[in-house]
Amino acid sequence: MKIMSRFVDVRQDEMASSILLFFYFFLITATAYIIKPVKISLFLEWLSFENLPLAYMTTALMIGFVVTLNSRLLRTMNRQLYISITLAFFILNLLFFWWLFKINWKWHSLVFWFWTDVFTITSVTQFWILVNDAYNPRQAKRLVGFLVSGGLLGGIAGAFLASLLVKVIKTEDLLLTCPVFLCMGFILLNFLRGAKTHKEKVELGAARGKKKEKVGYPKSFQMLAKNRHLVILSGIMASAIVVTTLIDFQFNNVIKQSFLDLDTRTAFLGSFFTILLIFSYFLHVLATSRILKNFGIRTALLITPMILLIGTLAVFFIPAAASIYWAVSLKGTDKSLAHSLSQSVRELLYVPVSPDIKYRAKVFIDMFVNKFAKGFAAILLLLFFNVLGFSVKQISFVIVLFILIWLGLNWMVTKEYVGLVKKNLKIKWQDADTFISDKIDVDMTKLVFDTLHNKQRSSVLYAMNVFDLIKSEKLSPELKKIISSKCDEIRACSMDSLLELDGEALLPEMDDAIEEEHIDTQIKEIMSLDVYQELMKEQIARIVEDQSKEAKVAKMEAAKVIGMMEPSSSFIPHLSRLLKEESPEVFRYAVESAGKLKKRVFVPIIIAQLKNPISSGVASQALIEFGTKILGTLKDYLADEDENIQIRKAIPNIMFQIGTQRAADLMAMELKRGRFYLESELVEALFKLRSKDPNIRFQNRYIEPELFFVIKKSYLILLEMNDLMSDEKKTNLVSDLENNLARSLKHMFELLSLIYPHEDILRAYQNISSGTKKSIDYSCELLDNLLKRELRDFIFPLIDDISFDDRVKRCKKMLKDIEKAETS
Repeated sequence: MKIMSRFVDVRQDEMASSILLFFYFFLITATAYIIKPVKISLFLEWLSFENLPLAYMTTALMIGFVVTLNSRLLRTMNRQLYISITLAFFILNLLFFWWLFKINWKWHSLVFWFWTDVFTITSVTQFWILVNDAYNPRQAKRLVGFLVSGGLLGGIAGAFLASLLVKVIKTEDLLLTCPVFLCMGFILLNFLRGAKTHKEKVELGAARGKKKEKVGYPKSFQMLAKNRHLVILSGIMASAIVVTTLIDFQFNNVIKQSFLDLDTRTAFLGSFFTILLIFSYFLHVLATSRILKNFGIRTALLITPMILLIGTLAVFFIPAAASIYWAVSLKGTDKSLAHSLSQSVRELLYVPVSPDIKYRAKVFIDMFVNKFAKGFAAILLLLFFNVLGFSVKQISFVIVLFILIWLGLNWMVTKEYVGLVKKNLKIKWQDADTFISDKIDVDMTKLVFDTLHNKQRSSVLYAMNVFDLIKSEKLSPELKKIISSKCDEIRACSMDSLLELDGEALLPEMDDAIEEEHIDTQIKEIMSLDVYQELMKEQIARIVEDQSKEAKVAKMEAAKVIGMMEPSSSFIPHLSRLLKEESPEVFRYAVESAGKLKKRVFVPIIIAQLKNPISSGVASQALIEFGTKILGTLKDYLADEDENIQIRKAIPNIMFQIGTQRAADLMAMELKRGRFYLESELVEALFKLRSKDPNIRFQNRYIEPELFFVIKKSYLILLEMNDLMSDEKKTNLVSDLENNLARSLKHMFELLSLIYPHEDILRAYQNISSGTKKSIDYSCELLDNLLKRELRDFIFPLIDDISFDDRVKRCKKMLKDIEKAETS
């Protein structure tokens, strides 16, 4: 296990199945690459390359029957039993074909060509179905390189064996070696069944107990057609096969002209495939995993068609004498990439697909679409080569066209792939603040309760609160009934108690039913009267000067009234004094009025109250009412090192509530300055602002430095945990560090959501925090396709599904790199 883990990222529970699948694929591809040079050499010998379009077409026409039979058997039989029977069937076929080739009938080579294609595509498809059965996306991504290398090594062994044996036996006698390899594969398949975990056996038993839905070929096609991802994937497969088939035609033409002897041609083909697969193996081992890890699927999908595009165009710039080198190079490049990078990436694209349709779709695409594309390529060859008289070199124009189509489809499928990964990740919980604000109008609720509370305390406050409710246009019939229910002792009169006018009412009494338009009009008319203004000026001045305890209610009324005046009113200076009252209730009414009037002179007084836990909430709400006009002032307080820390910590939430792009920019700039004691408040405010308005944008240069700092802090917490875990007396400290690490990871994802799609990051974080192993793997896959390489490398040691010891090792390794990133 330890030796193998140095070269392959394999876990203990994956060891047995991965080794068995490696050698199974080895034996399958060894057989295929013994058969392949035999197939090509015999066909060119008996029917020549001009009949290759006929071979392609025959395969395309006949493969539909094979697909139908394969789908039916896959549906009705246990998968591993079905694959075992298939292997036995192929063994008998090989012996039969060896006997047939003793009869000199040239059309045997066409039948054998068709059978070889059936064998190759069926056996390889069945292998990848076994892989999809065994692993989830993250496991498959880790192990796919190891498994594909088994196939490449098998191909090398088979092709090399064919090139050696053909020197001592005839070409057709090579077929006798193939049943030996398939028999060994049969044995491994039975061991693979025994290597299943208890959980897999339980799931398999449950699956057998279910009634299997009958899904034929037409329904399989319908299922695929409804899935955009699979449709595009089919297009990619078809385009790639058309390109490969046309390149294969050019290659066989050159080979036929260069090697006239049957066994010599077979020996060359065996050597060619050996060298090709050795190159493919090293390409795969040294490049495939690195490309997928460092650049992701999007880049990996573009590499093969771009290289083939360059190679195809090269034919127009080389002399005819060098055509053999061009043909071998282009064919070798095509096949080496197909066996390594392209195959690995293509198989990964299947993983997020729902299991309900994955297997049928995979069989349909790999078997029918593959051969349909080859048949379409045959039609193109018949049209351009046989009818229009294109030369072998001119066929390259057609190849270029399909490479361009291939590139376009590759670009499209990456978006669909990420979308499928997202569908496997569910939002686990809603943000509490967002949930409450969506369900409850908090300000409206507070105003209603305040109105009911003041109904018996002060008729003046009651009347003015009712007026506020009317202006809000949220006064439902039920609320009207509640707040206007008659009270014999209390009359909601104009300003009787405030002005002490001996019962003379300036506003009408509150009747059982509230007439909204009537009250609104009356209050506005009264407050605009000169006599009212004069009376109010004198009375408010007297109330403000009164320092007795009995004046508290009157001061509350005065503060409320001032907020209903015009901002230019001469009463404004009195509000400044009311804002400095010790009574929280007086301050609450005063600060609400200050928020309505929006006079900058009040701002410093209100900000000073942010340090008071009792008044901080209403002070914050009043500052929010000022809006963008005080953002500069808030930023100055936030950045002032000498200012009270409680005031500074309250400001980010106020700026979030103001909720503009400028507010976001100011907070982001302050975050970049490294205010570690404000980090939590700033990050939370920025996160809530992005949650509230996805159109808010943040510059990476402001967010990334803090992101690197948080990642580094997480590393250090993890390493400190590792140092303390060996000491049982420090269990409590370890628990505290675990909580600190959780908070640090939360901040890390909140920061990521500022510069990457917010909902995608939220899905990933929630599933990593509380999801299953499968959810964690899908989350990592989503992040793998979203994050740039540098960030991905730093973040994955903290979130990947690995043991604690491995996590510590990776964090230690990355610590120096992230310190460099912080300073760069």
